[in-house]
Amino acid sequence: MAATTTTLLTRSFINFLSISSPLSLQVPLRSFHTSLTACKYPNWKMIKEVKHRKIVKEFAFERMNINALRKNKIIPPAIQEIADKEIHALPRKSSISQLHKRCMLTSRPRGLVTRWRLSRIVWRHEADYNKLSGVQRAMW
Repeated sequence: MAATTTTLLTRSFINFLSISSPLSLQVPLRSFHTSLTACKYPNWKMIKEVKHRKIVKEFAFERMNINALRKNKIIPPAIQEIADKEIHALPRKSSISQLHKRCMLTSRPRGLVTRWRLSRIVWRHEADYNKLSGVQRAMW
C-alpha cells in the first residue's frame, strides 16, 4: 500500500510541476533508452526495417529513372556510364532488393505469408480465431 501511495504522490507532484510553470523541469516517466517508436514495434530489427523502407520510398522515383536510362539500348553508351555512376552514388539501402520482409507482429524474418505480412505461425493463429478476412479454415 505504501508503494502505491508513493507513486501516486510522485505522479501528482509531476502533474503539479507541469501545470504550475511551463519552464519547470520535466521528469520522464520512461527509462532513458526507450522512445515512442520502440513501443510500436516488437524489436530493434523491425525499427531498422521501417527506416530501411523509408529510405527505399524516398529514393524510389530517382532510382527508377536512372535505371531506365541505364537499361535503355537506344541512348549512347556515354550517358549509360553516367547513369551507372549515379546509381552507385545512391545509398545502398535505397535498393528494393536489399529489403527483407518481416512479420508485423513478431518481426520474424522467415515463413512470411506475403498478402497479410504475417509469419505463418501468427497467420494460422489469427485464422483459427477468425480474425483475418477472407480466410476460412479447411474442413473435410
